[in-house]
Amino acid sequence: MMDNLDPREEAATSARKPTEHEPMTDREVPLQSAHTPEAIHAWLDGENVNESQLQAAGREYEFWRRVEEETGKRRRIKTPTSLPGDIMRAIKKD
Repeated sequence: MMDNLDPREEAATSARKPTEHEPMTDREVPLQSAHTPEAIHAWLDGENVNESQLQAAGREYEFWRRVEEETGKRRRIKTPTSLPGDIMRAIKKD
């Protein structure tokens, strides 16, 4: 009966300390190729932007236009008024 059965002590002793010479395995790498045009930043901030500047932005404009469209749809979604009652009836059945 000399075994130590306390899991807290085992975790403390088994915790490995990193050494100075270990290579970093997980780090953030900035994406240099990802550049959002200033017209898109201004448009997202609510400023008036020329339509030709937005069209020139290409993929970025299309992406953010779709995001705006989808969030608008989700803002208009309403929860049915009967839902809380349905939930309570389902809880009481169990």
